[in-house]
Amino acid sequence: MNDENIHIGALLKQFFIYWKIYVPIGIVCLISAIFFILVTPKEYEFTARMQLVDDEDGMLSELKMLKSSGLSALLGIGGKTSGTSTEDEVIILMSRTNVTRAILQTGYLVETRQRRGLKNTLLYGKENPLSILFPEHFLDTLSSPIKIKLTLSDGIVQSARIKSKLFETVRIKEQSFPCRLQLPVGTIMIAPDAGASISGKQTFSIRITPLQKQYEDLYEDITAEAEESISNIILLSFDNENKQRGRDFLNELMSVYNRYSRNVKVREADLNARFVRGRLDTITTELAYLEHKIEAYKKQHNIPEPTLYAKAAMTGKLELESLIMETTARLKMMDYIVEYMQDPENEYASIPVFEGAGEKTVALYNQLVLERQRVHLASEEGNPALILADKQLAEQRKMLSETITATRNSIKASLDELNRKNHAFNSQLGELPTQEREYIEMKRQQKIQETIYLFLMQKLQEKTLANSPDEQAGRVVDATYSSAKPVYPKRWIVLAIAFMAACILSLIAIYLKVSVFTKK
Repeated sequence: MNDENIHIGALLKQFFIYWKIYVPIGIVCLISAIFFILVTPKEYEFTARMQLVDDEDGMLSELKMLKSSGLSALLGIGGKTSGTSTEDEVIILMSRTNVTRAILQTGYLVETRQRRGLKNTLLYGKENPLSILFPEHFLDTLSSPIKIKLTLSDGIVQSARIKSKLFETVRIKEQSFPCRLQLPVGTIMIAPDAGASISGKQTFSIRITPLQKQYEDLYEDITAEAEESISNIILLSFDNENKQRGRDFLNELMSVYNRYSRNVKVREADLNARFVRGRLDTITTELAYLEHKIEAYKKQHNIPEPTLYAKAAMTGKLELESLIMETTARLKMMDYIVEYMQDPENEYASIPVFEGAGEKTVALYNQLVLERQRVHLASEEGNPALILADKQLAEQRKMLSETITATRNSIKASLDELNRKNHAFNSQLGELPTQEREYIEMKRQQKIQETIYLFLMQKLQEKTLANSPDEQAGRVVDATYSSAKPVYPKRWIVLAIAFMAACILSLIAIYLKVSVFTKK
């Protein structure tokens, strides 16, 4: 009979027989793990927090309090509150424009390393004795990394080897600083940093990463999200091996985001200001003409003070007239925008942003205008990118025109309804003398012009405050700080992986010895 019991002692004895197999494997795996820990540079986690600042929290809050007055309904914005979408701001923060600008400002795409002991240490800031300089257009032609191995001897370039997939390996010998590296893709200049002393023989490894590749890597590495589901605080975090480099980059990214947001506000304010100044000239002229006409009419017909006709109006007449004036003013503002868009000179010009006129659609259209201008400056007529930009611009302009037309029709319908209600009140004014009715109509037109004038003056004041230096989109809650302990490599994880590898390799080796080699 076969014995089906498991004999632990026999198994252990059988296992210990092959100690010459698993012990060396375990030692090799342990030494490899220790070597990996000693050689691999430590990486730290960097964290920063930034709170989004709504417009009502900034310097414009005082002006926006004026919306509670009769001007609040001028463009249909009374009772609305504006908020900032955290998700949208995260997308803007991590946009290619802002991230690449932060990369260029901090020199993040250039890595200088030096072997110190077993580790290939990343040098940054004061630790880096070298400065790498190249023209801006150099980055546009770079599609593959460039690796430079530089050997210095007492402050003189003894040898340099430049490797890249873009050209054959270039070798240079014995040059003094500043060292010019003439490459097929451009010229790179290497110079000692101010105040840095390079003595003895030293070897540096320099890597220049293409801007697009560096952006894609950072976009994957950086975590940017709302800290809580309903929070307006953005949490930023990523890993880097140099503490100063990680802090500088995240802090610069937040600064770039604030500068970008402020520049957008300033551009919109400047655009609105130019539009408003042109309309102010027209309104001022019309208002002066009406005032002169009213004064001449009063003298001609000997009309007394306006208080006499106020008694003839029914209860609610003044309130209804106020609504009619504000709605008429809104309609005129829409007509101004339509007139501005229909002007052939403004075919490729940005459109002023006014509340109630489809702000998001206008903002998207203005963004396409800026992109079209950039493509136009960098290309010639007939360029496919320019044709595509013109096509997108035309489609967006059509959508914008439809939006403004629909808004205008809605305002026009509201005005017609108010006029119908006002007709009943006007019937009582028919008993007044013809001169007084004409006088009332002129005063109404004067009030409408004054309302529009005050609104345009308010917009000019908002433009001035939008240029204030302390107006920012994000308030830094926590400047970038690093974790106290490195997050990579984790010793226990590396040792656990080494132990598992030793077990698997030992089992494979023992199996091969028992099953394969024994049979042979």
